[in-house]
Amino acid sequence: MILGVTGPSGAGKGTVSKFLEAYGFFHIDTDLLVPDLYPKVLPELICTFGPEIVSEDGNISKPKLAAKVFSNPEALQALNSILHPKVMERVKEIICTQQREGTEHFCVDGAALFEAHGEEYCDKMLCVLAPKKDRILRIMQRDGISMERAVERVNGQKEDSFYTERADFVIQNTDLNLLKKEIKQIKEMLIP
Repeated sequence: MILGVTGPSGAGKGTVSKFLEAYGFFHIDTDLLVPDLYPKVLPELICTFGPEIVSEDGNISKPKLAAKVFSNPEALQALNSILHPKVMERVKEIICTQQREGTEHFCVDGAALFEAHGEEYCDKMLCVLAPKKDRILRIMQRDGISMERAVERVNGQKEDSFYTERADFVIQNTDLNLLKKEIKQIKEMLIP
């Protein structure tokens, strides 16, 4: 079973994935794959976004790149067209390696799984949603950014309907105990 876990930034995909890990799912966090992919696409990123996205040590500056793309839909689409194929290629490699080692169940966690055509690699798709105010606070705490930047990021994302119309399961992340119960029910439907 390969379960895609998606939804907007700050909704709680990581939390849901941690609960799934407790049920034996191997968690692949696509956000954690991206930094290792930057060196492979560095020339293309510089050509697209300019040399100012490179930090003094010669690596991509995530804050500088984020500032260019999160409030600009065209720039975000350009970044995604560069990174998504590489991310999904790496996800497939990880799944194949883990399957050879006997792993049977996976959760692939990523905000842009639909945009990256991740549903083609997943058996089912789970969407995690949360109220905007909660997402803004979580993003501020997680990324150490201002409210203004967090609001920009949230406002630059897809509407909830983008996810709900495509997902097999939808969870509202507003109460931790309810979230645990819903994840358990979904797990039992997927893996009786």
